[in-house]
This record gives sequence, structure tokens and C-alpha cells, in this order.
Amino acid sequence: MLSNFIKFSLSLLLFSVAGFSFSQTAEDIVFEKSIQKFMKVDEGHQITLTYNFTYKGVTPLQLLSPKVDCDCTSVEIPKEDIKQNNSYQIIVHFNTNDKIGFQERPIKLTFLSTENNLKIEKEIVFKGMVKASKETKEKYKSH
Repeated sequence: MLSNFIKFSLSLLLFSVAGFSFSQTAEDIVFEKSIQKFMKVDEGHQITLTYNFTYKGVTPLQLLSPKVDCDCTSVEIPKEDIKQNNSYQIIVHFNTNDKIGFQERPIKLTFLSTENNLKIEKEIVFKGMVKASKETKEKYKSH
């Protein structure tokens, strides 16, 4: 009787561990560079950065609209489902108008699977220095 209980317990433990080992995690989405820096630019410059990533998970994912902290940033995401062992790009556009000094902008990404209610959150970041234009310098001097 005790022997059957031990076998059942071990089987249950094995299935539990196997289930966890096959579930997707944030580590299944691998970015070449999740933090990118741009060179010092003049205010008014348009910055474009490309973030390449590969998905190593099993369940197809959908990438929801990214969350940005400013309308100065727009993001192009893949339209198709994110599938196993494929590479994808996220393209970020940053408008430096009225953005002077050091800039560090996070972009929050949410990947969802409708098959198993999986939600993976990742963050990519860009940063760099924006030099004020002559007009902006004059405006600050007059105040």
C-alpha cells in the first residue's frame, strides 16, 4: 500500500515538474540588445532603432501594442503571430523635438498566448543625449 502511494506521489511530482519545464517564460524571448544608445544628436532629429529578437518558446504568441511614456515615441511591431525559433524586429522611432538633455525611454512589451493564457512582459530601452537647438536656447535665455 505504501509502495503504491510513493509511486503515485513520484508520478505526480514528475508530471508537475515536466509541466513547468515546458511552459514559456520571459527567457524564451531573447533580444540581441534590449538596451540601445544613440549618439548625441541635435534637437529635432528623428531617431530610428531596431530591436531584433528570437522566440524560443513553443506556444505562438501575439505582441500587444507597446506602452510608451511619451507620444514622441512610436513603435512598429510584427503583425503576425510570434512563432517558435523565428526572428523578429521591433522598430522604434523617437522624435527629439522639445526633448533636450539626457533621454532614457523604456518601452513595455506584452506577449500573450491565447492557447494557455500565458502573459510575458519584457522591456526594451533606448537612451542618448539631445543637444538643444538655437531656438530652444534662446527661449530658455529669455525666461
